[in-house]
Amino acid sequence: MEHRNQWIVLVMVAALPLVGCGQPQKAAQKGHAGSAAVVEATENPAVKRVTLSEKAVQRLGIQVADVTTAGQRLEAPYSALFYDGTGGEWVYVSPQPSVFVRAGIKVERIEGDTMYLSQGPAAGTKVVVAGAAILYGAEHGL
Repeated sequence: MEHRNQWIVLVMVAALPLVGCGQPQKAAQKGHAGSAAVVEATENPAVKRVTLSEKAVQRLGIQVADVTTAGQRLEAPYSALFYDGTGGEWVYVSPQPSVFVRAGIKVERIEGDTMYLSQGPAAGTKVVVAGAAILYGAEHGL
C-alpha cells in the first residue's frame, strides 16, 4: 500500500506543471495584454474580432490580399473563401494590421484562382488568403 501511495504522489507532482495549461487561451479570450491572441466581441454576437501579436501573425503564416473590382463586380482570391460548419461563405477581413474579423460573402462564381462576389467587402479591403482556418479556431476557442 505504501508503494502505491508513492506512485500517486509521483504522478501528482509530475502533473503540477500542467496545471493551468488552458490559461493562455482563457486570457486571450478575455483580452489580457501580452497574449498572442486577443478575442473580443463585435456588434454581431456571432462574430468575434481576433487580434494577433506581430510574432503570431508571422509564426502562423497569415497572408492578406486586396479585394478588387472587375467592372461592377467584386473579386477576391479564391484562397480567401472560407466555409463554416453550416456551409456559410465567409472571408476574414483585416481592417488593421494583425486584426481579423469574419465577414459574410456571397460567391457568384469562381474562375481559376479568382472568385467573383455578388456581396462582400468593398474594393481595397484586405482579406486573409492564408490562415483563415487558424483564425476561425482562435475565434471559437478551439
